[in-house]
Amino acid sequence: MMKFNVPIYTAVAVIVAAMLFSCATVETPQMGPMETLRSSVILADGTPLPADGAYILLYYAADWCPYCLEYTEQLKSSYTALKSLYGRSFDLVFVGHVNDTENEQLLAFMEMGGYPFGYLPYEKREASGVMALMGEDRFYIPGLLLIDREGTVLSSSNGASIDDYVRDRPIYALQALKIQDCASCQK
Repeated sequence: MMKFNVPIYTAVAVIVAAMLFSCATVETPQMGPMETLRSSVILADGTPLPADGAYILLYYAADWCPYCLEYTEQLKSSYTALKSLYGRSFDLVFVGHVNDTENEQLLAFMEMGGYPFGYLPYEKREASGVMALMGEDRFYIPGLLLIDREGTVLSSSNGASIDDYVRDRPIYALQALKIQDCASCQK
């Protein structure tokens, strides 16, 4: 007849039960909108490109917009110049257009323009809140939005009407902020 070691079986049962119940009650921490944005940016080839600068320029555009297509080379030149001046202190992220319905539309636009910066996949747009940052469903494109680390809107291409639209206004605002940052640096 086999003897049961009750304390060992009891201990094993308690450990197994604790593991089962602890797994059932573990909650996955939810990322905030800015954490989602910062950690979800990728290059067109799928390589992760975290947006960890103090400032982020969000780029709104669509492949059906002739002005967006015209702006391609100028934006690439502006981006290259800004990166050479300000390095990792800012990021530019393509977020598409409010009428986009799938990631393939964003990726096709990125590849068509040969952009050197990253984009936010369609699946992450809602959690990041980027479309809500515009403040209105209708906006003029191509457009940019300058936000800070917390997601505060600092500048927008858009205004209350088409007459208030200045496409590169957020780029000018970034330059003004960086000049102020540099002026306050100690040498």
